[in-house]
Amino acid sequence: DANGNFTPQSAGFAQKNGLKPEQLTVVETEKGPFIYAKVKIKGEKTAKLLPEIFTRLVTGLEFAKNMIWEESGLRYGRPIRSLIGLYGDKVVKFSVAGVDSNRNTYPLSSFGRKPIKVEHADKDYYADLLRNQPQPILALPEERREALIKTVSSEAAVHGYKADLDEDLIQETVWFTEHPVAVSGNFEIKFLTLPKDLITTVLKKQIKMFPVTNAQGELQPYFIAVRDGISVNQNEVSDGFKKVMSARLSDAVFFFENDKKDGLAKFHEKLKNIQFLEGLGSMAEKAVRTQKLAACLCEKLGKTQLKETVDFAARHAYDDLASHVVYEFPELQGYMGGCYAELEGHKDAAAALKEFYYPLTSSSELPSDEAGQIVSLAGKIDTLVGNFLIGQVPTGSEDPFALRRQAFGAVRILLEKGMNVSMKELVDTASSLYPAGTQDKGLAQLPGFLFQRLALVLEQRGHDARVLDAVSNWYEIPLPQIEALVSALETVKTGEEFAAVLESAKRVCNILKKAGEVSENVDEKLFELPAEKALYDKIREVDASLGCRVHTAADKDAYLNVLKTYGAFKEVLENFFKDVMVNADNEAVKNNRLALLARVRRYLTQTVADITKL
Repeated sequence: DANGNFTPQSAGFAQKNGLKPEQLTVVETEKGPFIYAKVKIKGEKTAKLLPEIFTRLVTGLEFAKNMIWEESGLRYGRPIRSLIGLYGDKVVKFSVAGVDSNRNTYPLSSFGRKPIKVEHADKDYYADLLRNQPQPILALPEERREALIKTVSSEAAVHGYKADLDEDLIQETVWFTEHPVAVSGNFEIKFLTLPKDLITTVLKKQIKMFPVTNAQGELQPYFIAVRDGISVNQNEVSDGFKKVMSARLSDAVFFFENDKKDGLAKFHEKLKNIQFLEGLGSMAEKAVRTQKLAACLCEKLGKTQLKETVDFAARHAYDDLASHVVYEFPELQGYMGGCYAELEGHKDAAAALKEFYYPLTSSSELPSDEAGQIVSLAGKIDTLVGNFLIGQVPTGSEDPFALRRQAFGAVRILLEKGMNVSMKELVDTASSLYPAGTQDKGLAQLPGFLFQRLALVLEQRGHDARVLDAVSNWYEIPLPQIEALVSALETVKTGEEFAAVLESAKRVCNILKKAGEVSENVDEKLFELPAEKALYDKIREVDASLGCRVHTAADKDAYLNVLKTYGAFKEVLENFFKDVMVNADNEAVKNNRLALLARVRRYLTQTVADITKL
């Protein structure tokens, strides 16, 4: 407190950590004094701690579905049959679900339950032990991955095809097999009338199979499944997989055919009954906003020839959310809308709809055509603005509506596709499309959120993201121009002349910061020294030569030309600080000199960038 005594909160903090208040330490930081507690915790023997750690490790595993398997009442994904716990060559004793630990593991179930004795807890020894069993087990995940890719690729090559080695499916398969072995089979050609991604989604997501393609990349009526362990009964296993696949694809046909009967118009009507977010209306209302924002973008970007395609795609961007297929396979949203548009003859809009949610990750491909880019951008900006309006702002690791991905996508589309529109224009237009009574709980946080994403994208593109801090008016500048300016700043900031100007600029800002509010009105009649007039003449000279080029600079070279003019201040500023005492006794002279520096500050910190932040 003010008297230097510990507050009740400090006493509570000390008690919580097993200390007396006088044992606390006060440490000065940039944010003021903080109280620290230094607590020594005596270590325990590893062997003593491991039983509890192992128990927590086993019981802490989470499963999508759980059951009670035995009388202890533990809810678990599978029944626990055995536990192995070793520390060196000693057994770590612990129990879970009525099962006691020992040093035995077991082979794959098809080879009976004869125990395999494990002598000690060495990873390489353990892997070798299991690998050399009659039915080998690949204990190391990297070894299973290598074996999986090899067996699947080889099985596809036998038939003259290439396997679709989907990374997510590989990862999943690595962790649900102990010795992956490929099994191939075929399905009826009639199923190939389904959209390609619908078939591959059924294979990869529902039944964990690898699709195969020919040399031209065309999907074939074959599949590669993965079973656990070597078997001579591959044909029987393949037949079992075929039955499962046929049933799943038949379901997909049923959903798809029903959707074709409904069509986009019926789906669009159903959007009225699908809520976007609480407080933000229905998906039908979101579609209207997206449509209007996309139209504004078309106009702003001079892409009026795309207006009809953009208008249709934006209006129907969310229609497939009401379809049977997307209800069953949410990951196909957008793609299925494009398929239905294609079937109805809207080929130009189909690509935009299929790629509406692109990029699917922060680094994956963007929408391929201009109409798709405009519609996708409009949808993302509307989603961001809506979420921030109602206070749905991502915090820490929490981002339930994938707003970081939406922002990454918006930034990348603007930047990589060279769209000459600022984030401020987009956000202002999008927010104006929400009803007037919409309560704003967090829109002011959106610029900062977008700034962070922009910095990360620039970093991915090879820039020093810290330079972006100098672009103080970034929110009002088209992103391609921001990248050009950042690139120009990176080029000049290490130059000797620029470094000298930068040092002077920081000195100017420090003087003005101490002076408080300062006018920029300079009176030449109050000049007493040549250095004052020289600085003022240089300001006017640069102003006259620069003209409107500052505002139209659109590429790196244009910005470099502007930044080079900063060097003109090197000598005059050095002479000014050498010859002139800013804080003159005469108040009018003093204020006039401060006004002169204020003009310099505005030029060096607001013209194109605030170089003092470099």
